[in-house]
Amino acid sequence: MNPKEAVKTIGSILVTKLLFSPLGLVAAGIVLLLIVVPVFMSMASKGENFNLDDPDSNLSAFSGAAGGAYCAPDGELNETLWNEQLASAGVFSGMGDVFREVAAERGIDPVLMAAIALHETARGTSSAVVNKNNPGGLMGADGLMVFDSLEAGIASMGLTLHNRIIKDGLVTIADLGSVYAPIGAGNDPTNLNAHWVPNVTKVVSSLGGLTINCTTSTGEFAQPVPNVTVNSNYGVRIDPFMGAISNHAGVDFACSQPDLIYSAKEGRVVFAEYPVNSSLNTYGNVVVIEHENKLFSLYAHLSQIDVEVGQEVSQLEPIGQCGTTGRSTGDHLHFEIHTGSLFGSRVNPMPYLEGEAEE
Repeated sequence: MNPKEAVKTIGSILVTKLLFSPLGLVAAGIVLLLIVVPVFMSMASKGENFNLDDPDSNLSAFSGAAGGAYCAPDGELNETLWNEQLASAGVFSGMGDVFREVAAERGIDPVLMAAIALHETARGTSSAVVNKNNPGGLMGADGLMVFDSLEAGIASMGLTLHNRIIKDGLVTIADLGSVYAPIGAGNDPTNLNAHWVPNVTKVVSSLGGLTINCTTSTGEFAQPVPNVTVNSNYGVRIDPFMGAISNHAGVDFACSQPDLIYSAKEGRVVFAEYPVNSSLNTYGNVVVIEHENKLFSLYAHLSQIDVEVGQEVSQLEPIGQCGTTGRSTGDHLHFEIHTGSLFGSRVNPMPYLEGEAEE
């Protein structure tokens, strides 16, 4: 017997003795539990339609949003949020009027333009914008373009966006992302481009919503989080805390502080608090809105509540901010639909979140 055959024979004997001995069976069982159970829990907790290998693909789970973000509730620029966000955005502080003037001249949305600039420059602090007055990652023959002033850089960015949006018809955030940050590009080995669309969408929300080429509702329930990722569906799942099979009474949507949470439909606020001395304390900060036909929408784990009981809210009006209060594993929105009465029968919210139209 040659050395290789001897090694194979000895290995086979050892494996056989290990597997068919009591100790070996216990060890094998432990290994299986350590490998299989976490995988099963992960898959179950994400819902049957969640793609574990490519989480960013879930952004289009049921979105269908025209601009990848919501319109400002009144269709106009939110002066308060606009000023607040730009005031703390590095070199862009005090440049709000410049963005608005350039956007008006080029026929594009100032909110979208500013959101892209804020994302591209780490909120006005990147070396490209500080040292080169380049607000939008604008590239020339020799790499990043250099401008004599920030005003000149913003003007050039406005022209570029005009060409992409007006001339090329790339009216949505997703369309622009395919040019600004194409997924799979050779110069993006770590796939950072996959975050361009969701991140720009979040900045748009922080500015109060788009004013052109955005999503409005047909009157059904709208998504409480724009460009949504479904983290955990309604129904049976593995509880992320206990590891046991449980019933999930709502749907978990991905978001992060300080993303705005929107009213899914017009109605009246009937609950807005952190129910500390209640079985609902696991929900953290909760808002519940009553709608017609005795339907109620619930928004849980908010970091901040921006409405009060008795207040009438319109569809897509901000009601609070994303958070992780209560019994939560991290930032997200837990969303429920109740029928009949407040905290009544919980039903699958997904069929209600349909029917959006382009403006």
